[in-house]
Amino acid sequence: MNHLNEANTRMDANNNLAGSDGRSTRHAARRREVMDDAIQYIFANGLADLSIRPMAEAMGISHRTLLHHFGSKDDMIVKVLSEVRQRELDQLKQRTLDAAQDPLAIMDSAWAYAAKESRLSFWRSFFEIYGIALKNPDRYTDFLDSIVAAWLPMLSSAVTKAGVAETKAMAIATLMQASLRGLILDLLTTGDRKRVQATFLLLREMLRRELEAPELAAGSADHAGSNTRKEDF
Repeated sequence: MNHLNEANTRMDANNNLAGSDGRSTRHAARRREVMDDAIQYIFANGLADLSIRPMAEAMGISHRTLLHHFGSKDDMIVKVLSEVRQRELDQLKQRTLDAAQDPLAIMDSAWAYAAKESRLSFWRSFFEIYGIALKNPDRYTDFLDSIVAAWLPMLSSAVTKAGVAETKAMAIATLMQASLRGLILDLLTTGDRKRVQATFLLLREMLRRELEAPELAAGSADHAGSNTRKEDF
């Protein structure tokens, strides 16, 4: 009889655990759905005129539910920006892996993705948010601290693996990131895709030459050493 009671107790515990896990999974899925909708709304409408009630209505939830998920409007903005940054970093990580850490392939993939027509609305909001953050650095400290620094290690690592010294690799990584964002801003401003694309190809060629420079320098050093040895003999 004691064995039967113990078995029933274990079954009840397992059922409670399963129920708890099920609720946790549903809650996590719901949080993800709300976050996805919040990101879509903010990057479609920007921050300048952001209001909780119209946003909640567009998302199909009450403003109380929206605040329940995020705490406050300011907290929501910070959390959304943090989530977007992490998703973009995850995509860069995947592109880096897919490109076998080849800097040129990474840049090609990043540009093809960033310059798509369907991504331009994202970039419009991105640069708007960037400007607002620069005007309010105390409120958006995390955004400003990470918007440049978080991207450089993966790019710099790929450049280093291509044979470039670490100090120079960081400069090249900075050039890659800053140039691509600058070209996107140009594209948004002028709409001149042909000229911007030609500029990207020129940038790519300059990067290719820079990446080959260490090999050329090493080759020159080897050649000089070879000549010295011949003269010694």
